[in-house]
Amino acid sequence: MIGLSSALQSNRFAPILALAVVALALPPALLGAQDDPTVAPGPPPASRDVPEASYQFTVAKMLMEEGDYRGARTAFEKALELDPDAAYVRIEYSEFLARLGRFGRTADARIERLRAAVDQADRAAQALPGNVDALRAKATANMALAAEAPGAGEPMAAAIEALEGVRAADPSDVRSMLSLGQIYLRRGDSEKAVDVFKSVVDTTPGYEPAYRFLAEALLGAGRGDEAADPLRKVLEAEPDNDSARLALAEILSDQGDHEEAIKVLRGAPTPLDSVEARTRLATELYLTGDLDAAGDVLDKLVADAPDNRYVKLLHGLVLSAQARNEEALAALEPLLDGGPGDADLAVTVSELLLREEREDEAVNVLRSTVERLDKDGPAEQASRVRLALARLYANLGRWPMVESTVKPLLEPPSGGPGAPHTSGKDDPGATEALLLWADALAEQNRGAEALERLDEDGNEADPAVLSKRVELLGRLDRVDEALGILDSLADGDAGVFLQAVEGLHRSGHYEETIDALGKFVAGHEDLVAGRFLLAAAQERAGQRAAAIATFRKLLDDHPDFHPALNYLGYMWVEEGENLDEAIGMIRQAVRLDPDNGAYVDSLGWGLYRKGDFDGARTTLERASRLSQDPTIYEHLGDVYVALGEPESARKAYRRAMELEADDPDAVARKLSELDDRPSDPPNGSAQQQNERPPS
Repeated sequence: MIGLSSALQSNRFAPILALAVVALALPPALLGAQDDPTVAPGPPPASRDVPEASYQFTVAKMLMEEGDYRGARTAFEKALELDPDAAYVRIEYSEFLARLGRFGRTADARIERLRAAVDQADRAAQALPGNVDALRAKATANMALAAEAPGAGEPMAAAIEALEGVRAADPSDVRSMLSLGQIYLRRGDSEKAVDVFKSVVDTTPGYEPAYRFLAEALLGAGRGDEAADPLRKVLEAEPDNDSARLALAEILSDQGDHEEAIKVLRGAPTPLDSVEARTRLATELYLTGDLDAAGDVLDKLVADAPDNRYVKLLHGLVLSAQARNEEALAALEPLLDGGPGDADLAVTVSELLLREEREDEAVNVLRSTVERLDKDGPAEQASRVRLALARLYANLGRWPMVESTVKPLLEPPSGGPGAPHTSGKDDPGATEALLLWADALAEQNRGAEALERLDEDGNEADPAVLSKRVELLGRLDRVDEALGILDSLADGDAGVFLQAVEGLHRSGHYEETIDALGKFVAGHEDLVAGRFLLAAAQERAGQRAAAIATFRKLLDDHPDFHPALNYLGYMWVEEGENLDEAIGMIRQAVRLDPDNGAYVDSLGWGLYRKGDFDGARTTLERASRLSQDPTIYEHLGDVYVALGEPESARKAYRRAMELEADDPDAVARKLSELDDRPSDPPNGSAQQQNERPPS
């Protein structure tokens, strides 16, 4: 590039300079505002040298192009000295200083230049009120200053004021409007951001980034139901816009519409190949219960993104839901060892170990995590893991350990170093700790003591505590007192009433709640939980026809309510009725909640009743890997008998007895019958397969 000094010496640019001087000198409004009555008059004309100022301005612009920033700044200052009213020179100078402010060696130098840029822009805006170029310069300089000094709120407020001025004068200025909208987003003013981005979409409907920002603003404003539409418009025009497609899938996922999110991700003209997109697809498949498809995606992802912690975690969760416990442990345990003691991960690993009948290891994982979190925190995670440990002890029937584990959560914090993290009364963890403590006392025949503690703890208004109180009254055969509480709650808060009903159900008193539930449902037909509890109470009280009718009506209105799908399906399976419909309903429940061991057990039992012993075996073995439940093992024992595998049956029945079978006498009889009979041929005989299965 030819240097400026040599160019001037050769007069190469003389004609251009002359034209620039004439052009800048002719329209006075371009350089000054002396004709504007709203602006104070400048110095007398004799003190201004407009042609020379124009020349210096042109020199400044050329020096900028040359990269001689010091010389350019000197020329700008000279031009303004010669013509202080040259507002457009101030605009250019402000923009130059704002750019220069990004490259200062020190923070002080950068801030000095940016303050100078703000000053020049302010003076230009005063000289040209409402002028869009001046407002843009003011916004640019103030945003740059705010970015350099984030704690200063004044520059950002000035930038917003200037951009709102641009919006009023020229709403089609996309760049300024995007800046304004993003400022509002960062400040949490989502509704204002929505208004700004909507104006951009209206004035420039083909500008794709505006739709994404609009969607983000709508989500921030709590208007998620509107957020998907802008992104759909982007994809209509640009179906290969992967970023918009992924953003839309994330919005749909946040709304709980995982099936639609999958359709969007799979609707790309070419398969989405980024790690982010494939991870999102795997997540959505997992959330819809399509475990095999999720596993296929993740098997490749783990190899492609070996350091991605979330991918490893999701892979482990899918393996867990598939009851591939050993593989899941292999995926998840290293994350626990290398992480800071993630509460949810520790709980998941302990559950997997429990499935594998490794109870002591499951306990040790939670205990070691509690100890680590008690030292290093966070306190909330320590409380959560401590509660999980108490629940594990409860599942194992170790009631004294439940009592000692929750005790620190019921005491005021000691504050000492390394002391257990405790919960205050307002902490939900404190309530669960109190309930577990009450269970521990009741299981140790100290139910009256537990009641006294619940009454004196000051939590009697808590619905969960009230529910536990009703349960304890039922367990102590003080049913009339429990029903009195139900009567007092019948016309109050629906959720509180239903929790109290559940408490009486947990104590084994179902029939006594039917009248109260019937009246409640008549006035609250929109509450699914009430109708479900009524149907369950009817079934447990022997009112089978009424229960089926209640479940039928509930599922007509709420076809995806999986607790009812499983319950009614299992009722029919138990009686050998409507097996095809029952199995179909249970399959739907399993799809909606794929790692629910009780649902998988229902499905396996249905297949057994149908005579599909191989399918029953596969399904019930999976159920046994999902949940250590005595009913599952009793069912599995029956399947092994049908398949002619008496030794496997014995192991299953013995495991059912270890887990305290609901009817231990029945399981004992089955074991005795096995001891008295010879081994059957593999897969059983045709006659055996056609016999009615034992209940």
